[in-house]
Amino acid sequence: MNHDSLSLNRAGSWLFLPGHQPEQRELALASNAQALVVDLEEFTPKAQQHQACLAFHAFADDCRARTRLPMVRINRLENGGEQELQLLLAARPAAVFLPQVERVSQLRDLAGLLDTGEAALGIPLGSTAMVPTLESRAGLSRADELLAASPRLRAALIGTGDLATDLRLPADMPLANRVDAIRPYRQRFLAACQAAGVLAIDGPWPAPQGFVQDQAWSVALGFRARCVVNTGQLPALHASQKNQQHSSDFYRIS
Repeated sequence: MNHDSLSLNRAGSWLFLPGHQPEQRELALASNAQALVVDLEEFTPKAQQHQACLAFHAFADDCRARTRLPMVRINRLENGGEQELQLLLAARPAAVFLPQVERVSQLRDLAGLLDTGEAALGIPLGSTAMVPTLESRAGLSRADELLAASPRLRAALIGTGDLATDLRLPADMPLANRVDAIRPYRQRFLAACQAAGVLAIDGPWPAPQGFVQDQAWSVALGFRARCVVNTGQLPALHASQKNQQHSSDFYRIS
C-alpha cells in the first residue's frame, strides 16, 4: 500500500474543483486542503472533460510535491467514466470517486477496471482507493452492503445536494428546514461508515452563511472529514477538526 492510501484515512478536508480551469487548480494547490478532487462529473463541462483528464497528470504530480492527495471524480462508468479512467490511471490518483452509487455491481465493476489498469501499468494492486458517493435514498438504504463491496473502499461521501433533490425538497424551502430534513440521513450514513470501518466524508455546505454552526454539529456527531467546494470554508473546517482532536486527546489522557 502506498503513502497516499495510508494518508487518505487521515485527510479531513476534501476540496472539489473543476478540471478545466488552470486558475482553479492553482488556487486549490495554494490552499491547505488535504485532498484535492478534480470533479469531472459536476464541475467540468462535457466538452472539456477529455482535456481535463490529460491535465490531471501534471496536477497530480504537483499535488504530491506539496503533500496533497490527488483524486478525481469520474462520471458513471456507462456515461464515459470507463474511458476517463483509462486516461487517468497512469497519473496514479490516490482515489477515484464514483457518483450516484446505488448498486454493489457499480463498485465491483470499478474495482475490476482498477485491477486491470493497475496490472497493465505496473502499479501495485490495490493502490487506488475507491470512494462511492451516496446521494439518494436508494443508495443510503443499501449503505451497509455497498460499503462492504471491495477492500479498495476506504472512504465514502454523502452527496447532500443531490439527496435534497431526491427527497424532493422544495427549492424555496427555508435553509434551516432543509438542514433538519437531511440531518437524519447524514446520521445514518455516518453510522454505516463507522460500522464498515471506512472514513465518512460529510457533504458540502452550499450557503454563504451557517457553515461554522453546521460544521460544529458535524464534528459533534462524529464526522472527521468533510467535502468543501469553497476554499473560504477551510479555516473554519480545520479549526473545528483541531478542536475535535484536542478533545479526543484530553479524554484519552483523562
